Amino acid sequence: MSLGRVLVEPFQPDVLEWLRSRVEIVVVDPWVDPERWDREISQVDAVVSRKGKITRRQIEKSRGRLKIVARTGVGVDPSRVDLEAAREHGVWVTNMPGSNAVSVAELAFGQMIALARHTIEAHKAVKENRWGDYLRFVGAELANKTLGIIGMGNIGTRVAIRARAFEMSFLVYDPYIPESHVTSLGGRCVGLNELLPESDFVTIHCPLTEETKGMIGEKDLSLMKPSAYLINTARGGIVDEEALYRILLRKGIAGAALDVMGDEPPPADHPLFHLENVILTPHLGAVTLEASKRGEWGAVQEVVRVLEGKRPKNPVIEPK
Repeated sequence: MSLGRVLVEPFQPDVLEWLRSRVEIVVVDPWVDPERWDREISQVDAVVSRKGKITRRQIEKSRGRLKIVARTGVGVDPSRVDLEAAREHGVWVTNMPGSNAVSVAELAFGQMIALARHTIEAHKAVKENRWGDYLRFVGAELANKTLGIIGMGNIGTRVAIRARAFEMSFLVYDPYIPESHVTSLGGRCVGLNELLPESDFVTIHCPLTEETKGMIGEKDLSLMKPSAYLINTARGGIVDEEALYRILLRKGIAGAALDVMGDEPPPADHPLFHLENVILTPHLGAVTLEASKRGEWGAVQEVVRVLEGKRPKNPVIEPK
């Protein structure tokens, strides 16, 4: 007997097979077929979401049928789920804390190295038969540099651990964690106005909230060294992209790597597309086999718990 009808994204086959043995599933890629994704939400008992958005209109159109939105990742900000609407209409919202922490931390370091060693530009030079241009790509070592970490949760902590392996010192800005958590790893807690000018690399690992929206603007970016790099693998909207474009254009900082943007996907004429000192990736911080497995299995199990009348393990929003 089926527990209900569940909308899922294209997950790993073993995850879908396990879920299909318990519920009726509808598999839709929200990026490929956004209209069907939008249409199906009002016709299911649960949604398992990796990238797909769940809006107030969709929740209201469900008319009480929707019982749970289970996120495969950590983020449950309004760019993914309308939390107020979920609360008002009695919909559980769950996430998977820590499921993607390793993957995102490793991507952050990969982007630091790509920026510091100009690997994207150098790859292009080799393909264009410009081997002799190698001296144009004089890079910088990470060792003995200062890393500024904004946000010291699961991901930020793993970044800090990796910074020590790269022989970097690190500063942390996070007003919500005890200082002892930072000092025990060998770092130092500072304010944002101290972290930005002292860091050679700044990496962002905080959630998108009313407090952090637009937190890194033109004034903040202007505090950074001209030789410094900015990495954002957290959420679009934390960094003012127009201000970032202006400071990159005038070489106010050396470069940036963004895995997230305010609008996803961004418009085709986005000004950052025209700059050579920025690396852009399509929000793939958690897109590894390991992180996907942890997140997908955890999320579908949350759905089954709720459809069986049980309490989920990782609720973010609990029905009134």
